[in-house]
Amino acid sequence: SGAGTYDHFETCTLIATESTGYTFTNWTENGNVVSTSPTYSFTVEGPRTLVANFQLNSYEITASANPAAGGSVSGAGTYDHFETCTLIATESTGYTFTNWTENGNVVSTSPTYSFTVEGPRTLVANFQLNNYAINASANPSAGGSVSGAGTYDHFETCTLIATESTGYTFTNWTENGNVVSTSPTYSFTVEGPRTLVANFQLNSYEITASANPAAGGSVSGAGTYDHFETCTLIATESTGYTFINWTENGNVVSTSPTYSFTVEGPRTLVANFQLNSYEITASANPTVGGSVSGAGTYDHFETCTLIATESTGYTFINWTENGTVVSTSPTISFMVEGPRTLVANFQLNSYQITAIANPNSGGTVTGTGTYNHFQTCTLVATPNAYYVFTNWTKNGQVVSDNATYTFTVEGGGTYVAHFTRVNHQITALANPTEGGSVSGEGSYPHGSYCTLTATANTGYTFFNWTKNGQVVSSNPSYSFPVTEDATYVANFNLNNYIITVSADPTAGGMVSGGGAYLYGNNCTVSAMANAGYTFTNWTKNGTVVSTDASYTFTVTDNANLVAHFSLDHYNITVSVDPEAGGTATGGGSFNYGETCNLSATPNTGYAFVNWTKNGSVVSTNASYSFTVTDNGDYVAHFSVARYTITLMAQPSEGGSVHGAGTYDYGHVVTLRAIAHEGYEFINWTKDGAVVSSNANYPIVVHGNAEYVANFRPYVFEIKANTNPDNSGDIEGIGLYNYGETCTLTVTPHDDYEFVNWTLNGQVVSEEESISFVVTEAREYVAHLQYVDGIDEQSNLSVTLYPNPAKFRLTIEASETIKKLEIYTIDGALVSKQDYSSDKIVISVDTLASGTYMIRLTTDSTVETRRFVKE
Repeated sequence: SGAGTYDHFETCTLIATESTGYTFTNWTENGNVVSTSPTYSFTVEGPRTLVANFQLNSYEITASANPAAGGSVSGAGTYDHFETCTLIATESTGYTFTNWTENGNVVSTSPTYSFTVEGPRTLVANFQLNNYAINASANPSAGGSVSGAGTYDHFETCTLIATESTGYTFTNWTENGNVVSTSPTYSFTVEGPRTLVANFQLNSYEITASANPAAGGSVSGAGTYDHFETCTLIATESTGYTFINWTENGNVVSTSPTYSFTVEGPRTLVANFQLNSYEITASANPTVGGSVSGAGTYDHFETCTLIATESTGYTFINWTENGTVVSTSPTISFMVEGPRTLVANFQLNSYQITAIANPNSGGTVTGTGTYNHFQTCTLVATPNAYYVFTNWTKNGQVVSDNATYTFTVEGGGTYVAHFTRVNHQITALANPTEGGSVSGEGSYPHGSYCTLTATANTGYTFFNWTKNGQVVSSNPSYSFPVTEDATYVANFNLNNYIITVSADPTAGGMVSGGGAYLYGNNCTVSAMANAGYTFTNWTKNGTVVSTDASYTFTVTDNANLVAHFSLDHYNITVSVDPEAGGTATGGGSFNYGETCNLSATPNTGYAFVNWTKNGSVVSTNASYSFTVTDNGDYVAHFSVARYTITLMAQPSEGGSVHGAGTYDYGHVVTLRAIAHEGYEFINWTKDGAVVSSNANYPIVVHGNAEYVANFRPYVFEIKANTNPDNSGDIEGIGLYNYGETCTLTVTPHDDYEFVNWTLNGQVVSEEESISFVVTEAREYVAHLQYVDGIDEQSNLSVTLYPNPAKFRLTIEASETIKKLEIYTIDGALVSKQDYSSDKIVISVDTLASGTYMIRLTTDSTVETRRFVKE
């Protein structure tokens, strides 16, 4: 106001009045300042054109984050009056934006707050630290307990502890089925709600059982058992053995063949058996009949040999047991399988005593009959008229001169009572006495004829009669007139006989004892059976003469003796152990030397172990052939078949597998696949075919098998963009497997230069190419800054101090600074101000802690420097 028409020398007063948002600067005339006062008075001396200059006001808009770590703010700076300021609050990870306040009053609850600038303002973006629920549970619930779950603030450390229950082993922590830790104590920084599971595995242990001694019996029930599972061991006695007890480390744990217990760890138990022993009793009947030896205590399967020895005058009859004849041989051998009481029976011998008179007319005899051994016999000879008793003879030998002859009977025989007639005595003798007998001797009336007859005994031949050494006749019957007492001798020669021996059949055995023998000599022939044969008897002319292999007899004639042998027959029995284990064939009756073929066929789920005979292993082949040489009880032993389960992880680095091992047929085993970090389980395959998609896969063992647990790596997307948009090109973006190396390379566009790479707001590299191993999805930002064409490669010298700065930062340059800009490390503009000085002091106390970029513009160059706000 105040402009108009004025007279020369009149005073003109011009008044400049500011509009809202503007400040008066000065009055100018032709571009020259004539006054800096809004009211300008002057003396008019000519026409004038003046301009009141106003400047739009600008104000400092300050913004900060509370707390500083809660987030960042952008949009603060210097604004002209009426200009729109937009403040943006960006939450840091783990924080949530709450509101904008000014002087403690809420002005907005939106992270983006826009307003028209009408004066300086100081605003605070308020953030609140997030908190999350951390849940933890045990799988299975009986496997253990967990602690440490609850509500945690973002960035707070949560420590979960898994405590195993008795009988369980901690396996790992999983989240959504993925393994996150294999340590019972798992600590992590809380960055969101999580539900974790502590996985436990029921322990399993090996229970081993054996028999002592191995032949004493068998044991069943051993194997692999889970903790708390009941194991029942059964000890089965072998024939001839008795179960004693179960021991562990030498300590008795049970005296029952069936021992059940709850499994709480691996155990090695021994079933102890004792070989049975029995009393073998033997006696003689009658006691005086003989003696016995060999009785006593014997172990089961031991051979007992009893021998019966006859007393003089007795003959062994047989062995009896409970009144039943068990053998007619004095020596009896048998395998002891229990207590036995045997009796050796003897019989007292009896003999026939015969007595005759010679001559018959000479007298009579009494006392003949049957007498037992050791009994007293009395023979009495009574002469007839005209005869006198001479003597008693036996076998031609005088045994007594008494008419009454008493003796103890020790054998049978014929006794002759000789009488003599009173006349000329004609005596006839046999030479030798045993060579024969003579008759016709006696008393003869003188002149009467005497006929002497010589009768050769068996085995002898008459030769001649001699009188006083002179041959008087060669006829056995010799008659002559009696004229004197005389003695005639009948001479006999002893016969010689051939004894031949042979075996029937020839292969049955060997014989000995044949040859030439004089009559009356004893001949002993012996037969020895070959292996597989048994001696039967001796026969002479088809008649059995002895059942003893060694046969002694008196030679009386030529003889052909045959030793008869019979081929042995044996029974082969077969059985199986256990009965459910399989079948066995091939038993029966066999001749000695025949081949027996045994065959064992296991049932499903069993495997053949071996053949045993009397508890001893004879073959480990299911088909067993042998030559029969004795009776035998053969047992085919089977055991539950055991198979090997082989596991493999594909690829090997993808995870671990559990459950491989050797198992009994029909055993249920759970295969477990645990993915390694960065991998996930796909399925189980067998022979290339998918059999399960469950990581825990129970199978029933029916044979050897190989299972493959298939894993695949997680695939993550790696993203990257430039800030500002379209300021450069990025290579390396895409999908990557876990563990692969990703290389991102940014190529700035024209007029841009690279600043740094950030991840989640944090600087990770200041190189244009960045390489890292992919373990998660990521999104990187390549920060670039615009270059406006001014040569930024000058030699401008810039000094920043203090650096790091807390409250104020001083910038000194070798040229006048025209403009100063501050950017965050990720390229966001914080403030911008024009200057005209080579030394500038700015306040940084409202800036959040971190790294910032200062961009200085002079008349000749643009330079960028970094500083750190504490």
